[in-house]
Amino acid sequence: MLILLVLSLFLVLAGYVVSALESVSSTVEVVGKVYAKQQGYHALVSVLPHITSALSGEDRSFDSLMDPWSFPVEVETEEGYLRVVIVDEDRFLNLNRVVEDRKVESALRRLLEMLNIDPAKVDSLKELLKRKKLRSLYDLKDAGFSGEEIARLEGFVTVFSSGRVNVNTAPKEVLLALDPGIDPTVAERILERRISRPFRRVEDLVLVEGINFDVLYRIGDLIDVRSGVFRVEASVRVGDVETTAVLVYDRESGRVLFKRID
Repeated sequence: MLILLVLSLFLVLAGYVVSALESVSSTVEVVGKVYAKQQGYHALVSVLPHITSALSGEDRSFDSLMDPWSFPVEVETEEGYLRVVIVDEDRFLNLNRVVEDRKVESALRRLLEMLNIDPAKVDSLKELLKRKKLRSLYDLKDAGFSGEEIARLEGFVTVFSSGRVNVNTAPKEVLLALDPGIDPTVAERILERRISRPFRRVEDLVLVEGINFDVLYRIGDLIDVRSGVFRVEASVRVGDVETTAVLVYDRESGRVLFKRID
């Protein structure tokens, strides 16, 4: 599936950027750049369905950072360059679940403490969530988070996910936040084991030294070994003109939750 994806990206990119570069050489530079930007836009519009189709075709029994989708795809020719990065949104804590799930709230408080952010800001976030659902991390400013604090939270929280944290892909900080029974040593053991032997069932966590059934019981409804929501970051460069796209895709429903092309 990954080979088909790379081939699709290459063919689409090559088809669009050739005409863009010919335009740059035969007309005014600024007009050529505008045209190149348009071609980059159309290339990305054509490429994104190939990516979501590849994600839908992956084995869904479990997802790990050793799966093909987790590695960046780069295609470079004389005509241009394309790069695609896919990020598992289910490796993060979902901020929109803080009000409805006390365990998520507790995990977020622990995460904020680890990141040297006042855990009391969770209370302001809960009040905000009673009025509206977060559409991006920048909405945290309405709950009193500073820009610097939001930057620290990136890579650990999301506003798009299925709600459960995939223990095969979660960062160490998120694993630590899940439960006080998971200390740095236990978290490291989880990270080490999943490299060679990804967890195929949630119950497999008890095979990690330090995880007992009491811990598993407490976090059982917070975790999974599968992922359903992915963020696709793609960029096309034609000459010195770059076009980027961000797409959030729900693999379970086949829906695009968010899309922006710049």
